[in-house]
Amino acid sequence: MQLPFPFSRGVKTLLIATGGMYALQLLPAVGPFLMSSFALTPFEAFCRGQVWRLASYMFLHSTHDFSHLALNMLALWMFGGELEDRWGTGKFILHYFIFGMGAGLFGALYLFHPVMRFVPVIGASGAIFGLLTAFAVYYPQREILLFFVLPVKAWMLVAGYAALSLMLSFTQGTAVAHLVHLGGIAVAFAYLKAAPGIEAWYRVVRERSEERGMRRRAELAAGRKRYFAECVDPILEKIARQGMESLTKDEKRILSAAGQAARDRLKEKKIIPFEAFKKGR
Repeated sequence: MQLPFPFSRGVKTLLIATGGMYALQLLPAVGPFLMSSFALTPFEAFCRGQVWRLASYMFLHSTHDFSHLALNMLALWMFGGELEDRWGTGKFILHYFIFGMGAGLFGALYLFHPVMRFVPVIGASGAIFGLLTAFAVYYPQREILLFFVLPVKAWMLVAGYAALSLMLSFTQGTAVAHLVHLGGIAVAFAYLKAAPGIEAWYRVVRERSEERGMRRRAELAAGRKRYFAECVDPILEKIARQGMESLTKDEKRILSAAGQAARDRLKEKKIIPFEAFKKGR
């Protein structure tokens, strides 16, 4: 497998953000606060409305097991660069959050479990499994070295992880975490398969919105033109023939309002000194 460039901007941004958060977790006073406030606990996130946990949990990792962070960031570097090159930086980061937050939603399945609903989940694994799934969707036959030794095709690796996560989601203690892993795979696969249809629908909606906007602007311009032709131009012609003193109060009001809306048009007529009229001379 050919590794992507390690310093693509989106991957670098996520690596720095996650590494910085891990450094904060190591501080004695800060670490417990971050865990209690930003880890994904199903009860806190879905029953108490603390929805920010669906995004923040991705940037927290175990301080007792450095491999938790290291393996996630290694996978981000290995698969993220090539996906970012395909999607672009903005879309890559958007997909990262979609996969991670979508995976977090699967934690809601344990809301009615007396124990699991209070189990906090941390780590970027849900988003990482989503990226791995995206890689397998685009490059299913690409070989990946499992444990840096065994070559496995990308689609087989994802299928194996999905089966393992499903099996472990029924175990006590780590069930929520494994269900989130499975959620990352499921969300990424469903999203990528539906994305072409969603994007086509969005293009149609945007084009129709732009067409409606153009029609509204054209109608406004036509209405303004009719208004000047029917109401303002006759007053300007009257001024040219009889002078400003011939205007009635209503005609002056109409001309003043028109001057606020179309100053340049009145100036182009060159019939009256507009600035002088505006000052009431």
